[in-house]
Amino acid sequence: MKHLLSEGAQLLYLQGIEGSYIREIDVKILGYRNGGYVLDKTIMHYQGGGQPGDRGTIVSGELKIPIYNVVKHGKDVLHLSTVKSDIERGRLILDWDRRYKIMKMHTLQHAISSVIFSDHYKSITTEVFPGYGFIESDSDIIRIREEGYNINKIGRSLKRYNVKRKEIDPKLMARCNLEKLPKSLDELSVVEIEGLDVCACAGTHVRNTIEIGDYWVRTPGRRVEFGLF
Repeated sequence: MKHLLSEGAQLLYLQGIEGSYIREIDVKILGYRNGGYVLDKTIMHYQGGGQPGDRGTIVSGELKIPIYNVVKHGKDVLHLSTVKSDIERGRLILDWDRRYKIMKMHTLQHAISSVIFSDHYKSITTEVFPGYGFIESDSDIIRIREEGYNINKIGRSLKRYNVKRKEIDPKLMARCNLEKLPKSLDELSVVEIEGLDVCACAGTHVRNTIEIGDYWVRTPGRRVEFGLF
């Protein structure tokens, strides 16, 4: 069974919402190929799905190996580094400050996409970065109602769970474009924002919308831009 967008390393950040908060773990290094380390498991999100790859370090004894990006290459999740070593074990440490900003932004993106969807604007393309993000919509002009500016004011909890593709209710997942997901996936990771949004997602998120903190939103043309103060 293909599961949660990966056939290779175990993606620990997909183990419920709490998986997004794991900052470091012990790992086995299975090899170095195509410019990156292949591990038996990882807490680092690989680039894709509108979210950048994580950064961090593999520590093995006195050796500290910087990881500047994480990407998917075939079945492998590659932890890219210019430092090549034949180490077999290490401690994988996440650049937490950067990741946490991305988590806030990704949750904010889901919430804004849900708010504008309720006003009949579809999110065609979304991208988030540390402290900044944007949504490309299907409309030339977007108007965001007040709820879109107060997402951090209401404490909405988030949860992640897995759903078999054949059991998904299309009406419940109407905001998501499930056609973009590989047909071969039998089971999907779903992120739900209490009382606001339900969407298939393999990205990282905060536990509660209050964690987002202060943010700004602007709507130049068909694009919604947003960022953290």
